[in-house]
Amino acid sequence: MKTAAKKSAKKTLVIGSTCVDVIIRVPKFPAPGQDVNTDGSKWSLGGTAFNVAKALQKAKSPFVLCSPVGTGIYAEFVERELKRNKIPVFAKIKSQENGACWCLVNAKNEHAFICAHKAEYLFDKKFYKKINFKQVDSVYFCGLEMEEKTSEAQIDFLLEQKALAAQEGRPLNFFFDPSARISFIKKSLLKKIWRLKPILHLNQKEAFSITGLNTIPSAAAALFRLTKNDVIMTTGKSGSYIFEAAEQRGQKVPGVAAKVVNTIGCGDAHLGVCVARVKAGDSLFDAVMKANKFAARVAETEKASL
Repeated sequence: MKTAAKKSAKKTLVIGSTCVDVIIRVPKFPAPGQDVNTDGSKWSLGGTAFNVAKALQKAKSPFVLCSPVGTGIYAEFVERELKRNKIPVFAKIKSQENGACWCLVNAKNEHAFICAHKAEYLFDKKFYKKINFKQVDSVYFCGLEMEEKTSEAQIDFLLEQKALAAQEGRPLNFFFDPSARISFIKKSLLKKIWRLKPILHLNQKEAFSITGLNTIPSAAAALFRLTKNDVIMTTGKSGSYIFEAAEQRGQKVPGVAAKVVNTIGCGDAHLGVCVARVKAGDSLFDAVMKANKFAARVAETEKASL
């Protein structure tokens, strides 16, 4: 993707969860049997898919947020906040309530998550009947949903769409965020995911976990061999590292200084900007550079998006 491509006006399907992030600041993470005090908690709209969609919205890149919404107080909050963000509810699941994600943030701005996966993590093929795939050229999906009982059906559906697009001669690109739960995804399902040839977006720790390697260049090259597509690896303060499929080589993308308040959602925001800028015709390097700048701004806020 080194050379600029024609700008795309087609939509990105953003498949995944939109949930309530309950952000709880603590001086340190409690040890077993230990008590810690907090000044309180704050509710914020989050979830990997919403954070990516919000970045696309900021970039004015067309998208459809494919997040189901269930019932209960968390679902009510999600619906209210989606309306405030001018994003329609994709599908309703009346038989199950929404879960939430409790985000512990310590004094070092490190975070730990306690998650209840419920309606917002489920996939159903019938949700997509209203989608005209001729107007779609990109799909984002996340590893967090790959532990769920509907994960196999989701990947089979995406493989069907890939085959249809190939038959009709239209582009359909996939962006995959394996997430920190990568080690919990079945190997047989991962093999199916690699068949989609997705552009991978992940952090350094996740890359090392998948490949079993411990250097950034070697891990990025190994991931390229799995997917035969671009790899985008975030590397903390130092920025990012990319491996370009067309060039079959890797390079660093400089980081951007930030006064960090909260790093929750930074990776999702980074990915969303990468998708938007690649679709706008930027080279992979330029897209990731802009994503580095945007993610730095997100890190300076309490919320997981701008």
